Amino acid sequence: MFYRYRFESEIYPELSRIPLHVRMKLDLTGGKISLKAWLAFSLDEREVLCHLPVETEEEKKVYSSYLDSLSERYFREKVAPVPPMADPPWEDRGRVPDSVAAKSKEAGQIVTPAEWSRWNSCQRYALFKLALSKNEPEQFYHALEEFREPAGKST
Repeated sequence: MFYRYRFESEIYPELSRIPLHVRMKLDLTGGKISLKAWLAFSLDEREVLCHLPVETEEEKKVYSSYLDSLSERYFREKVAPVPPMADPPWEDRGRVPDSVAAKSKEAGQIVTPAEWSRWNSCQRYALFKLALSKNEPEQFYHALEEFREPAGKST
């Protein structure tokens, strides 16, 4: 599965940046790649990284192996391992992470526990990751706007 966010739709035709859903997969599998590395991979290879699942431990191993094989092919070394995120905060439907609460409060758009619990894990991940990001702070608010739209309007 590849979850596409409308607020980052401009990157999808050429996968010119690492999509948030891929960043989530990297966080869950313990992979870290640069934009330079991402862009070195062919478009087909980037699409495979977008679509490979990481739900089970076996799927995570396959994802990591594929990423390592790409890195070895292009850079003659495996991906630098980082610890996979254990107990990801976005998976706890019952608690809005502090970073999300603080970022949403800055603009008077507080994320409520009811909203947080209603959103899917990809949406919660996006808000969590964007709340921590120093780059493009407006993306957090674009995501929040998209997720708050009535059902059927967002992708």
